[in-house]
Amino acid sequence: MRSWETRSDEEANLLNPAFLSIIAYQCVKGYQAEVGFYAPYVLPFLVTPFILHKKTREKLPNKINTTFSTWITQPEGTLAKAGYVHRASSIVPYVKESLFFSFSHELLQPTKDHFYLEYNPKINIPLTSNDQFSYEVVDCFKKSFFCGRWFARGGKIETVMALLGVKP
Repeated sequence: MRSWETRSDEEANLLNPAFLSIIAYQCVKGYQAEVGFYAPYVLPFLVTPFILHKKTREKLPNKINTTFSTWITQPEGTLAKAGYVHRASSIVPYVKESLFFSFSHELLQPTKDHFYLEYNPKINIPLTSNDQFSYEVVDCFKKSFFCGRWFARGGKIETVMALLGVKP
């Protein structure tokens, strides 16, 4: 990961820890909303490549009842899976940076055993575009929440990881 001084404007904006923290926050919040307990620590590492890759984000299903295991084997999912491992591994340092940001700004907190994450329910993330957030940014936030719920319904997180071709 390059220092802030050497990052391009695009890299600094897209991989900004505050922006990625909200993506992490939203996916953890979605996961917890679906299952009622903490999200696996690995969740933001799995969801972020889906959200940042615009073509994948646009191919996500519109409804939560489309199972992940079915979607990933259909044309939209196969397209999303192509290059996923590379995208996921290349953004690990940025997701780690965003998690540190999330912890220090109290958006997320790790559980005592550090295997799970919980979100701060006092934080309010805008889900409509306005002067501060474009439609695309808000779409990232919404799709991140969706992915948290969707992955929660996908069964064990290890199953989701196996379907994506990644290992812990």
